Amino acid sequence: MELTTKLTSKGQVTIPVAVRRKLGVKAGERVVFVFQRPGEVTFRRAAPAAAPSSRGILAGKTNGRIATVDDIRNAVAEGAARGRRA
Repeated sequence: MELTTKLTSKGQVTIPVAVRRKLGVKAGERVVFVFQRPGEVTFRRAAPAAAPSSRGILAGKTNGRIATVDDIRNAVAEGAARGRRA
């Protein structure tokens, strides 16, 4: 299959619906461009981003005691809320 699209003055192109469906990409998702030989480039769906690290989420929250399940739940909820605001 070969499809043609137009390059805008801002360097953007619209990926045809058939191509988006075939790749399984939706608005907001990332694609990766791979340079082949001169004048040729391919692109593919990007791998999903890694989940953010939870390292250090309890720092300063337990005052030296062993963390409880509630401590962990609260720290995760706070981290998730911060992630949504960022």
